[in-house]
Amino acid sequence: MNFISFKEILKYALNLKPRGIFPGHLRKIDPSLVPDMPDEIRLFMVVRNELPRLPYLLSYYFSRGVDRIFVIDNDSSDDTISFLLSQGRTHVFHTKASYKYYWEWITALLGRYGVGHWCVCIDADEVLVYPHSEVLSIRNLCDYMAQQGYNALHGILLDMYSDKPICKTEYSSGADTLSSASYFDPDTHYTKRTPITSQKFTFWGGVRKRIFGFSPCLSKIPLFQFNTNISLLAGTHFVNNAKMADICAAILHFKYFSNFYASIEEEIKRKEHWDNAREYKAYAKILDQPDLSFYYDKSVRFTDSQQLIDLGIMKDSLAMRDFAESLLEC
Repeated sequence: MNFISFKEILKYALNLKPRGIFPGHLRKIDPSLVPDMPDEIRLFMVVRNELPRLPYLLSYYFSRGVDRIFVIDNDSSDDTISFLLSQGRTHVFHTKASYKYYWEWITALLGRYGVGHWCVCIDADEVLVYPHSEVLSIRNLCDYMAQQGYNALHGILLDMYSDKPICKTEYSSGADTLSSASYFDPDTHYTKRTPITSQKFTFWGGVRKRIFGFSPCLSKIPLFQFNTNISLLAGTHFVNNAKMADICAAILHFKYFSNFYASIEEEIKRKEHWDNAREYKAYAKILDQPDLSFYYDKSVRFTDSQQLIDLGIMKDSLAMRDFAESLLEC
């Protein structure tokens, strides 16, 4: 969904609201009841054939303070569903419908299971980091935002890659994704003013602009306290009627492993993504180079959240620093 132009957003973002209608083709296939626990932090995502990434992803978010995970499986042909059904505090929904309507599925789940909750909304290849995330859990982060009167967090999607060609970048299921792809571009993104949305500015460009020549939207709203007034637009790229936090996060994006080539071919055939897989067709034109690598002389190896703050990629605040220090003193 990332390959969407600013003009395209302006066409419909101003007054669009999610419908929240639960589609009849979306079936809950796990046997567990969803408890009525208003204090839970809940995570929502759509997956298709993501079995290698899921063990680490679920472990990471549960360890960071997420209480319950809701997964919509878009007709995976691998063992994704079997794995998910074996996990605790994980609810699994299935649909064979076109992925083009994925945001309606997420909106429906948010409307039924997310109202009043702090909700994390990410993809299976995304890891959320934020100022002081080494010492603050996601629950700590939600507590901070609630104390300050904020209900949404703006983040930049930061594409991660290795120092080797993509075709030689292997990932072992269950491993920390940073162990395979630890580099990023420090300065190839840029911002645009977006006065019609709550975040007021958005991130664009990045490594995909440098390599593939198009400029995807890199802004995402990965964390929010959901209510029926909030309007999440174009997936989670934009938001209206929200009070944005005074900090900015990063969503580390781990797409570029050796199976990237095969996934591109599949998605071009399926034509399920934005504008008949326009982004994936742009990938294919460059991926003719068998030893294509994203690594170059300005690439930076990820170390911690403070590094991203120092580089100006993430934003911290005095209030957030004071909050983190107060917790460390306890």
